[in-house]
Amino acid sequence: MLAFLTLLWGSSFLLIKIASRAFDSAGFAFGRAGIAAAALVVVALAMRWRWPRSPRLWGQMAAMSLAGQVLPFLLFGVAAHLTTSADMALMMGGVPIFTFVIARLFALGEVWNARAAFGLALGLIGVAVSLASPLGSAAVATASEPGLGRALALLGALGYATGALLSRPVSREIGAAMAATGSMAVSAGLLLVLVLALDGLPSPAALAATPLGPLAALCALGLFNTALAYFIYFRLIASAGATFAALNNYIVPCFGLLAGAWTLGEPVGPSSWIGMACVLGGVVVTGSAANASRVIAKR
Repeated sequence: MLAFLTLLWGSSFLLIKIASRAFDSAGFAFGRAGIAAAALVVVALAMRWRWPRSPRLWGQMAAMSLAGQVLPFLLFGVAAHLTTSADMALMMGGVPIFTFVIARLFALGEVWNARAAFGLALGLIGVAVSLASPLGSAAVATASEPGLGRALALLGALGYATGALLSRPVSREIGAAMAATGSMAVSAGLLLVLVLALDGLPSPAALAATPLGPLAALCALGLFNTALAYFIYFRLIASAGATFAALNNYIVPCFGLLAGAWTLGEPVGPSSWIGMACVLGGVVVTGSAANASRVIAKR
């Protein structure tokens, strides 16, 4: 599950960049969540899953939707207009570090020792290097404000980490499938309100005039990289925990960097590679510290 999830999310930033050519951030976020929610609801009805009736559960799903779906979808939608897909993927390396820090601050079972502190510091250095790395001249046409774009993508990574931690108790209580379906339906509803408040829904003629490439990228992103990926993600969190599920971000930055470079011709400078190495080194050290602590606790 972890490997398959990495493949799905590693290709997401390439699709986000392509879809951003024809959609603004709000329209993109609603399209992604709406397609994913529709697919999950159809499956839920066909499988006759039981919808939760507790207001408490719907409140929890609303919180995880805002933190882990609505805000990241919007932030990455804006970031796609400002920087490269490789930059967005690189910022995802912060998810395991954010997950560890948030879990530690709220006493969710993570350890804090010298090794973990070193890993956190190394990861933060990597993020700082990545945020400050200059773009080559070939990327200027597709990255008008790379610094701001990277910062927004990093905030999106923070949202993903927060949403993952909030989803674990919900997934354990109602199952990963219903947690993914319910939260995505809430996200689609919230984003629909935002789109209606800003510009209104596009007309059928406007949709028909949308270039095929961005439209296909948005559909693929909603069906596979969101609906299917979130189902797998919540199931993984429920069975193995948010920290383990966040390990997919060890490889996501590498996959995203290569996908953007090979497919879109986005240049990747030496400082980006150095930053990525520091981020990945930091999450490996932090993850090994947490794993070692769990082994000692079991003994």
